[in-house]
Amino acid sequence: MSSIDIVRTSSPDSVILSRNPVIVVVDPVSTGACLAHHMASQGQRLIRVWSDACPDGIKQHTKAGLEVDWLATIQYTSVASVVAAVAKIGTPVADVMVGCETGVLCADLLVEGFGVRGNGLAKSSARRNKAEQSALVRSAGLDAPIEHLATTASDVEAFLSQHTFPSPFRAVVKPVEGAGSDGVTICNSPDEVRTAFSTLEGTKNVLGLHNYAVLLQEYLKGEEYVVDCVSCDGEHKCVAIWKYDKREANGAPVVYYGMRLLSIDAEPALRNMVAYVESVLTTLGIRYGAMHVEVKLEARGPVLVEVNARLHGGEGIWLPIANACLGYTQVTTMYDAYRNESKFARLPHAPVNLRRHGAWVTVRSNATGTIVAMDEARIEAIRALPSYLDDYLSPHICPGGHVTMTIDACTVHGCFNLAHADAAQLAKDYEYAQSLIDGGIFTVQPETLLPSAAEALSQTPAQLPTFTESAFAVKVEYEAWVREQRAAASA
Repeated sequence: MSSIDIVRTSSPDSVILSRNPVIVVVDPVSTGACLAHHMASQGQRLIRVWSDACPDGIKQHTKAGLEVDWLATIQYTSVASVVAAVAKIGTPVADVMVGCETGVLCADLLVEGFGVRGNGLAKSSARRNKAEQSALVRSAGLDAPIEHLATTASDVEAFLSQHTFPSPFRAVVKPVEGAGSDGVTICNSPDEVRTAFSTLEGTKNVLGLHNYAVLLQEYLKGEEYVVDCVSCDGEHKCVAIWKYDKREANGAPVVYYGMRLLSIDAEPALRNMVAYVESVLTTLGIRYGAMHVEVKLEARGPVLVEVNARLHGGEGIWLPIANACLGYTQVTTMYDAYRNESKFARLPHAPVNLRRHGAWVTVRSNATGTIVAMDEARIEAIRALPSYLDDYLSPHICPGGHVTMTIDACTVHGCFNLAHADAAQLAKDYEYAQSLIDGGIFTVQPETLLPSAAEALSQTPAQLPTFTESAFAVKVEYEAWVREQRAAASA
């Protein structure tokens, strides 16, 4: 691709274009593709910028049907190069928006380059780096987990010796700039902390980015929530509260079974939790944009897991639930925050008076291998539920498709969306759908052979066959094996 690829438009004249400012979307993949598609449906002209942190493989992460007729596509090499490329088109830039985690830092730079509204550069790195983020939150007098940034084995030993851990022992190890639950390990002993660090050290995460440092954290045992927000001129609005359903499965401690959409009045602690999140956002210098905030509700109150300075991910497969239950979504609200502020102002401060109760049920696999049969009867039984809304099955969920054992958010293979006016009916349908998925909606022929060296070196741990019954051990064995292969290749 050249530095700029201009898409033909019906009105190429620069004078006409100048009367219709464009929005720049950085890395519009996953739910960012949903955002771009929604804005295009509103008649908005769009320019796509690929950040220097977005791998080519991630650029293809767009569901069919969300294609956009981009005014231009530009590969970022510097702020000046992007500004110059847009100047050649002859249309002013109204705003810059983030489409995906990889574009957070680039978008902040382009906001400054184009002189449009945004969050500034002073705290930009803290909106991406989870260690800096927690330190800022803690310095503001807000609760954050005890943690230690590790780049060496001695840093790990310092973490283990300087902090008091619960009995039985538990701690969390994760990439400092990750996404989803990729690379996140819950450790049950000091040795597992050491091993998890060495497993992550120097590898690449699900976004294709180098794990240059590893975050070691206290284990928070409370229930986990997502508080999705959109900010406009410093006013934060909570547009959805989701409660995670994570269970032990397949040898992994936190497998995503689903999540439920909640009204702010659904639980006594939610109002305080939303207020806490708003204080966190203000502390991080956030004035505009969508934020995906993960929080655990501990006995001591809400504690931040992390702020992700972008839309709730997962390719937006949860959007139908929000729309059915609320009448708006984080995607539509983000657009309104920038382009229809009066509509943004009319939205409630947080979700109240849900039209329907909603939940998201994940599609999971208990093995890694090839799908040999689909259980259409189980699938149709879920689709026949009173609360069934719609579903999304990953393209590989079909006979002959390759499936990976579900051990984290990155190995979920789709979802069934549920919504119903009766909360009791939704709860009943939710558990029944879970039982059907646990029973297996497809049959897998497990893989038993190790991949070749060439194949393994190009794969992530989650894509590999199951070596042992423990998901943690799978990753440990894989990384150890890869190191051996690399050492042999360089000898």
